[in-house]
Amino acid sequence: MSIPEPANLRPHDLAKAEIDAWRGRCLNIFARAEKAITETLALLRETDPTLPFEPLAGQRFNTLDKIALRCPATGAQQKGLQDALIAWRELDVLRPFFSHGIVTEMIGRTGQWHIQLDFIAVKKGQCQPQRLNWSNAEALEFEERLYGTFKRLTNQLGLLRKRSGSNQNSLVATEPKKPDPGSSPG
Repeated sequence: MSIPEPANLRPHDLAKAEIDAWRGRCLNIFARAEKAITETLALLRETDPTLPFEPLAGQRFNTLDKIALRCPATGAQQKGLQDALIAWRELDVLRPFFSHGIVTEMIGRTGQWHIQLDFIAVKKGQCQPQRLNWSNAEALEFEERLYGTFKRLTNQLGLLRKRSGSNQNSLVATEPKKPDPGSSPG
């Protein structure tokens, strides 16, 4: 089997190659974020082995999201981390389209490619077909947004790991103690 020369490729073949490259770049960003989340949880577990360490990426993200506010930080640091987690969650809901979706490439009248991603989500024992349709421009804009949000998330996770590493004795902040009703201040 011979590989066609670029000059001999049909527009659909070129579109397929561009779409496959775009999808691969997006999957790589999702994988890199998953790695950063896992590394952060691993560090947090060094000082609190009771933290859950789930097998699935979404479960680990949920764990991190729940404990992030309990980690020692200033108000601005907490806000930065929470904003990054919220922004990532908004994009992470599209991850199954990339990891499980079946691609249909389409070429529009102007020669630009369009992508359709289909997968079947199983929720509460029911199959729910899911579909995502994007133009070339929408897909590339998503990739830029995904990368920017990834950078923001990994920056915040790095800061969290740094704070956690410098505060090994009390990684997860304890709940503030309620004052003893019988005691008087100072």
